[in-house]
Amino acid sequence: MLEDGSVQDVVLVTQLPSDSWFEGFALRPNGKILTSRLDEPELYTFNAEDPEATPQLLHNFEEHANGLINVCPFPGTRDEYLVLSAIVDLVNITFEEFILWRVSLSPDDSSPPKVTKITDIKDTGFCIGVYAVSDRVFLLPDSFKNCIWRLDIQTGQISLLVADDTMKAAEGEGNFFGLNRIRITDEFLWFTNTSAGMLCRIPIERVQEDPSVGIRTTGPVQIVTDDIPHCDGLALSRDQTSVYTCSYMDGFIWKVSVDPSTGKGTTSVVMRNLASPTAVELHYIDDKPKLFIVCCGEIEMGWFVQDDQNPWSEVANINSAVTVTVVTVEETVEES
Repeated sequence: MLEDGSVQDVVLVTQLPSDSWFEGFALRPNGKILTSRLDEPELYTFNAEDPEATPQLLHNFEEHANGLINVCPFPGTRDEYLVLSAIVDLVNITFEEFILWRVSLSPDDSSPPKVTKITDIKDTGFCIGVYAVSDRVFLLPDSFKNCIWRLDIQTGQISLLVADDTMKAAEGEGNFFGLNRIRITDEFLWFTNTSAGMLCRIPIERVQEDPSVGIRTTGPVQIVTDDIPHCDGLALSRDQTSVYTCSYMDGFIWKVSVDPSTGKGTTSVVMRNLASPTAVELHYIDDKPKLFIVCCGEIEMGWFVQDDQNPWSEVANINSAVTVTVVTVEETVEES
């Protein structure tokens, strides 16, 4: 339970290998979670509410990438997802050769997933996630080019949705990342800026008359709060008055209480003493909120440091050579 009682049911996702880095997360219809590994090109599933569950390796994209950036549920389907892969250099903080994949899973995971390449993502900086507007249009936040791209997966065309100074990384050594997580509602596009410690939102409207556009902004960026330094993860309550994000450096969860009349937020800590939290997801089950928190472990990585330092410059200390015990399925057949 969170300290303020706003969410009674909290699930700490701690079953993942403690020397790995996981960012992507999706809750599946069968109650399991789907999660992607940044420091290896691996996709896992398991029951997050079973503390003894062993993560099952669903697919390895090693022929095309060395890391997975994010996962996104595919609208209008029961158990299909988009997966964003890349060539990741965690030593030099570079991310290249982005590819977007469609992954179809079986309900009981008895058969291997069907993996289909959708498109190469070119002429971007660091696409740090993928988010659905519709079953045709997806958004790609770009942490290096300080903007959000619109992708039409039917044509593969990428266009600029919005760019703003609030998406830029903060000045100073070691502040590599600005724009990070986004969330889309009918009224707003919400986003975080990791190094600037900001939560912002942009008024939007859906574009029903043109399926290739899907969404447009209708006003300037609004800064909700600027006191969540080194934030990661982003989750919204249904009424958009409570926003949750985590501090991967200090090991706690923030709640930003948003005043509906002003759009301004008040920040409080609602959970503490977590082991490297990197993602939060809020789902409603029988109309009751359940908060999932992905914890990468209390491990000796250079990027897990205290609040007066910056972890990204030491990210090379991640040990990707560690053997991980997993349950594997048969090899997937890819379709191009």
